[in-house]
Parts: sequence; C-alpha cells; structure tokens
Amino acid sequence: MGSIATQYYGKFNYLPRGTKPTPGTGAYSLPALRNFQASPNLPLTDIRPSLDLGDASPFELSKHGFTARRYESRLNSAPYDRSSWKDEDLLRSIYFPEVEDLLKKVTGCKHVIPTGAILRSNLYSEEPEASETNEKKEDEEITICCPIYGSRPDAGVSTAPKVHLDFTPRGARRQIRKQHRDLVSVAEPVIEAENKLLRSGVDWDDLKDHYKGKTGGEEGIPRFALFSVWRPLKTVTRDPLAVAPTHSFPKSDYSPMEYYDVSFDKDIPPHLAEIIDTSAPQGQPKENDEHKAGKYRTWAYTAHEPSDTKGKGHDWHFISNQQPSEALIIQFFDNETEATLRAPQDPTDTSPELPVCGAIHSSFELEGQNNDEEARESLEVRCTVFW
Repeated sequence: MGSIATQYYGKFNYLPRGTKPTPGTGAYSLPALRNFQASPNLPLTDIRPSLDLGDASPFELSKHGFTARRYESRLNSAPYDRSSWKDEDLLRSIYFPEVEDLLKKVTGCKHVIPTGAILRSNLYSEEPEASETNEKKEDEEITICCPIYGSRPDAGVSTAPKVHLDFTPRGARRQIRKQHRDLVSVAEPVIEAENKLLRSGVDWDDLKDHYKGKTGGEEGIPRFALFSVWRPLKTVTRDPLAVAPTHSFPKSDYSPMEYYDVSFDKDIPPHLAEIIDTSAPQGQPKENDEHKAGKYRTWAYTAHEPSDTKGKGHDWHFISNQQPSEALIIQFFDNETEATLRAPQDPTDTSPELPVCGAIHSSFELEGQNNDEEARESLEVRCTVFW
C-alpha cells in the first residue's frame, strides 16, 4: 500500500471584506499588516511529488499560474558557499543567466529581462526595508535594469505575509513602459502595438481582446509575461511561500489596490513611456511626455478570505521542506492567459467577467512551525519575458 500524504495547514493574512486598506507610501509597499487579519488554519496541497515529473508536471503556468522544477545552481557547489548568494557580481554573472535559461526552457520564450532580485533573510517587520527604500533615494537613477535588494547585512528584507498578486493587467503594462530603458527597448513591439490600439479608441481593459494569439494575423499584440523564480537558500521550515491556482481563484475574493513602483531611468523615450488616457480627446497622454525617474502609481491585488465554510476555496499549494535546489516559478502576468482565462464567478454576479493572469501568493505560518527558529532565507528573481 502507498503511504498516505500528509495534510498540511497554515494561516494566511487577508484583507477583511468591506474594508479599504491605507496604501503604503514607500515603493513596493503593500498596506501595513494592521489592514489584514489572520485566517483560521486553511488546507494546503504539497506539490513536492511534482518535482519528480519535471516538464511533465501537472502544474502548468497557463492554467495554475505556477509550476516547480529541480534546478541546480553553480552557486550551490564549490568553490561557492552560502555567502556567494549575497555577492551581487556573482548573482549577475552566474545566477541570473541560469534563471534566464530556466524560463526559456519552461516557457519557450525568446527574451528574458531580469528586472529585480530580492534576498529575504529577516523575520517580518513593518520597519522600512531595502525593498521599500531601494537602498537609494527614490529619485536616483540606477544604470542597470535589475537592482538587487537585501544583499547588504544592514539592509535586509523580510518575508511578505500578506495575500497578494504584484500586478493587475494595467500594472504589468505600466511596468514595461516605466521601469528602465533596457526593458522598454525589448518591450517596444508590445508597447507600439498597444499604443496604436489605445489611440484608436480601444480601452486599456479591452487590450486583452487584441492579443495576437487570439486575433491571428500580424496586427495583434505580441505575447509578454512577468514571472518570479523563487528558491530558498536553506531548507524551508518556517514561513513557506504558497500559491493559489489562477484558474480557480474566485472573482469575489480579488481586491485591487494602488501602490508605488519605481522607474530607474529618466531617459526612456517619451513615446514609449507615455500612459495614454483613452478618455482624453484624441487619445492625448495623461502624463507629461517628459518621463522622470522615481516613484509612479500602479496597481496590484490583495485578496479576501475564502467564503466557503471549509476554507478550500483558494486551494493553496506549496513545496514542503523546500530545498535550495528546488525552484518555484510564479506567474505575475501573461497577456495570453489574460486573453483566455476568467476567474470563477458566482452565477448571481452579473457584472463583467474578470480576466486573470497570475497567481495570488503569500508567505504563511505553517501549522506546527517553530517560531523561535531563525528567519527563512530565500531569493526571488523577477523577470519580464517576450516571445
């Protein structure tokens, strides 16, 4: 007889229904934890067995918004050691290319642009951190497209124990226009195709209907997506990361919110950085064409607690005792998914459908974890990819 799978449970921090959180003021800041409330213990599915299946994993980015792979890094073997993971030069020269290769292999994309890396090694705190202050002034230009946060001993980053998704569709489209010229230059075919439609009167929310893979021909919008490749630097025994499948997360539990992202480059061409206001006469830009480095407003999702009585509505998944050689790939946005997938909706809800494009996720308190243990250590590399 086969062994019986362990049933795991954990507590998640959700936004209470009927409340509007106070937005964070710093870059990348989700609302403070006081805006959230902890759930009862919710069930989780352990996807560890899928690691043995490799590319035959049943967890697909196009459906679930996440998948997992065993993927060794050179930094996990001699002559490198744990300290190598905080060496920015080694991350850029060795690990970032490994992440690019992984995403190309898993997704079939042609171009991968790393846009940010976050080393998390602190217990959760509401104090300002490297990821919120950018370790630099917010109006200071950064010459490279992919800043690294948390690599300095005096500028650590904590876990993110708030249920969220980093981008709405508009947020993803704003990022490829605003972050850095290196990203914008590769995104130019996407931006030009979208801007042509926006100037013709198509609304931002309707760009999903003009995805090239959906419309056919050469007039549609090329495919692009945003991913996070997340791996621990030691075995995870507390505050793991969990993901909820994109195809089953209910529309009623999404809660859009504003926050601030950062542009690192003042020299992005104005015609690519502009945000076209489709409600303005003749599609005039809403923002000044003179693009500036610094904070800009964008959008993400938080989420409400599942409404079903058994708490299974969000169908949380994680990798138990995740190892440094095991990578979790999380989809933040994919305009192909946006064009084809809709959130489950109550039959009595007659409002427009919600296109979904990425996986809600969060660190969480695993039932039975030892809260006296040292903080979890992990590294995520965020990338924008193009086909």
